[in-house]
Amino acid sequence: MSISPSPSQKQHKMRRARNRLLLLMTEKERQLGRRITQKEVAEAIEVSQHTIASWLRNDLNKFEAHIIERLCDYFQCELGDLLVLEEVEEE
Repeated sequence: MSISPSPSQKQHKMRRARNRLLLLMTEKERQLGRRITQKEVAEAIEVSQHTIASWLRNDLNKFEAHIIERLCDYFQCELGDLLVLEEVEEE
């Protein structure tokens, strides 16, 4: 006989928005045959290097539309190439 976990013991699968900036940078570096710096991306889309560093760490509380639009333009990608939903387990 198996015992089902109580509702308080069940793990809930949540989804969290994550960005794929590091992957996009790596792909662009391969295409160009050279390194792309955080400074270069920051200057190209007119944000601070700190902002790019936060994106690379996925250390964001919110996604700002103008940054998303500029990153998509810079990397010539669609929104779904930049942002994805990942499942995370939370108790």
